[in-house]
Amino acid sequence: MGIFDRFSAISRKRKYDLFCRLMNPSEHDKILDIGGETESSLCKTLQFIDLFPNQRQLSAINISESQIKTIVEKYPEIDARVGDACELPWPDDFFDIVYSNAVIEHVGNYDRQKKMASEIMRVSRTWFVTTPNRWYPFEFHMRLPFVTWLPFHGYLYFARILCYNHARGKYVCGMKLKQLRLLTENDLKEYFPNSRIIKQRVTFLPETLIVVGSKGISN
Repeated sequence: MGIFDRFSAISRKRKYDLFCRLMNPSEHDKILDIGGETESSLCKTLQFIDLFPNQRQLSAINISESQIKTIVEKYPEIDARVGDACELPWPDDFFDIVYSNAVIEHVGNYDRQKKMASEIMRVSRTWFVTTPNRWYPFEFHMRLPFVTWLPFHGYLYFARILCYNHARGKYVCGMKLKQLRLLTENDLKEYFPNSRIIKQRVTFLPETLIVVGSKGISN
């Protein structure tokens, strides 16, 4: 396992532990994992679905048909669906908890990110949502230092010069990262009003921002 995989595994486990401590899910809670994945040949670290003790409580949605197929094959008791995080196919207040790890930065522009946040708060009474910290001095998708400090979303243009291609396992030129819009603490405060923002770190500065919120409760 490489250094980035080890870092990812540590970060995911800490997020999961924090989720359990803060959300304290009961055996009766219905939980939705937005962007749900499971450990596989492509994703070699344990995911939320793998770590949670009772998969019968879980539902999952992912835009990737292959990811959903893998979940269904491994955990047939999970209600796993292909779908858009900005158009969740469940009624209001259907879930007790929504969990989403590093998805909101990938759904598109400001309007779609705000729509995803609105959908999360619509279908559930509580939520635990994580995303990379825009101001951390290393961008883990591109695997480049300091590019997130460029004005506006300049890192997207820099990716056309040099960017790490995860599928090829090397740095390449000319990539377009249209589906990446990194968020700040202020963005999350706007998207999720009256929610608590937690800064989680594995290294010397917080790499991850976590939104924890409940309907009708100011944090």
